[in-house]
Amino acid sequence: MIRGRDNKRKELISILSKSIPEELLSEIPHRWWYVGDVCIVSIPTSLFEFKEIVGNAFLLLEHGKARTVLGRIGPTSGIIRTPSFEYLAGDKNTETIHKELGCYFKIDAAKLTFSPGNHSERERMMNIASEGEIIIDMFSCVGNLSLPIAVYKSPKQLIAAEINPLAFDYLTENIALNKVQNRMKAILGDNRITLRDYYGIADRVISGFLESDYKQIQSAIRLCKRGATLHYHEATPISEKDTPINKLMKIASNENREIEMITKRKVKKYSPSIEHIVIDATIH
Repeated sequence: MIRGRDNKRKELISILSKSIPEELLSEIPHRWWYVGDVCIVSIPTSLFEFKEIVGNAFLLLEHGKARTVLGRIGPTSGIIRTPSFEYLAGDKNTETIHKELGCYFKIDAAKLTFSPGNHSERERMMNIASEGEIIIDMFSCVGNLSLPIAVYKSPKQLIAAEINPLAFDYLTENIALNKVQNRMKAILGDNRITLRDYYGIADRVISGFLESDYKQIQSAIRLCKRGATLHYHEATPISEKDTPINKLMKIASNENREIEMITKRKVKKYSPSIEHIVIDATIH
């Protein structure tokens, strides 16, 4: 859940007005969100030297709701999707259980990513998946996009691949925590290798990593049976809105496959000039 409405921010400014220079009050964060009872705050560079003060102010502002406050000090990086979060205040145990869409996501909020901006996409995937499908989630993390499908639908099989050992451990726990062991299977390792045995069987493939390379996109296409749906995510410059579509079509052509695009939609803004988009495509 994202917080940061005007009244709350005014209250936050009031708390901080005696602790930071007046000229920096305008830099006080507009945006913060929760993963379980861990509050995550976007900290501008101008406030880095006051970040602990800001963290303690959030504990006061969100008393009874925030157990721990983390500062987001940079972008998520790498294929294991490591967030740039730093402990600011509260309990130093950053493991939490996040409840969303009736699902339980156990996660270390300081070490793994769970974006509130993807809530609508989690809900959409849960709603559009059909009963009895074979579904492959190529970049599962702790089950971010696919766990609600396993909870609310009855896939014939849901294969969740994850390369990060820490995320894989939580993914395995979350499958058990949500009692979906009979229809959701976790696989550890590089999906370009671990998913080869599943080529050509999937009714639906979720490719949620925003910076997939050629071989990962190639694997996503190879996993699809004829007529399957691929959900391909990418962080794309707004000025290059057709690039992801052209990239998919080129790789599909190299695989002697054809693509019929159903939709391209914005999931969220990634930065001022970059959008997180998802393409839904039928692979023939």
